[in-house]
Amino acid sequence: MILMKKDLSHILDSFFDDRSLKKLLHTLDEYVHRTFSPIYIPIDVRETNEEYVIIAHLPNATRDRVHLQFIDNTRLLLSVIYDEQIETIDDEKKFVQRKRTYERATKSIFLPYPVSESDIQASFQDGKLTIRLPQRKTFIPIE
Repeated sequence: MILMKKDLSHILDSFFDDRSLKKLLHTLDEYVHRTFSPIYIPIDVRETNEEYVIIAHLPNATRDRVHLQFIDNTRLLLSVIYDEQIETIDDEKKFVQRKRTYERATKSIFLPYPVSESDIQASFQDGKLTIRLPQRKTFIPIE
């Protein structure tokens, strides 16, 4: 009985030690992770006496893949498309690997107060989308 347990353990170890199986399991794990893990878009908000600033951090995004839509005077819709193609060629082993990913993320951005579309300014630089709104609050100086 002990011999059978050792043999079974050895068979399972050798089966799961196979590199092609490990690669297959890694590929499946990566697929599941990408398919079921939503893209998180971190947002920072800063308020000054002059303006209200919203910064969306979009690393690895390009300007042509970032879209900002005015939904109504209290909400914007941010859409980002990540499209990546990686190709690995090993001439020695005559191996080619192509990896293509396509992901789309959307996020509703709720504005702190009603704003007309013409008052909103947006710019994209270094992976950051900056949205600026004029300040609507009246600050009373306190002496």
